[in-house]
Amino acid sequence: MPTIRITALGLGHGPAPATDIPLIDLRPYRDPHVSPQMREMTARDQLVRDTVRTTPGIPQLLAATVAEITDYAGRHHQQDTITAATACVGGKHRAAAFGMDLQEALQVLGYTVTRHDRDIDKPVINR
Repeated sequence: MPTIRITALGLGHGPAPATDIPLIDLRPYRDPHVSPQMREMTARDQLVRDTVRTTPGIPQLLAATVAEITDYAGRHHQQDTITAATACVGGKHRAAAFGMDLQEALQVLGYTVTRHDRDIDKPVINR
């Protein structure tokens, strides 16, 4: 069973790395950044994680992403590592929170999963 490597990032801080499955783009979904209370928080804060995971469409996207990765892993079982990336604008809220939930969901299925939150500690992108 291949290891899954997830990179969570903000496209406002630079391009996404090459991945084995298409980029999971969270920019269309509600952004905790617009809430003054959560703007300076990150996905390390439970309020941000809860806000992202209860956003309409996110549970379905998570299930579809898990299915896509497990399908890919089944077809490429000889591959040592499968790479995936979650992205939003800044990488502090949606991409990181979704990456955390994706990691947990895949680990429940028995996968070894590593996660790198590339931009979580970078400054908030004002927009």
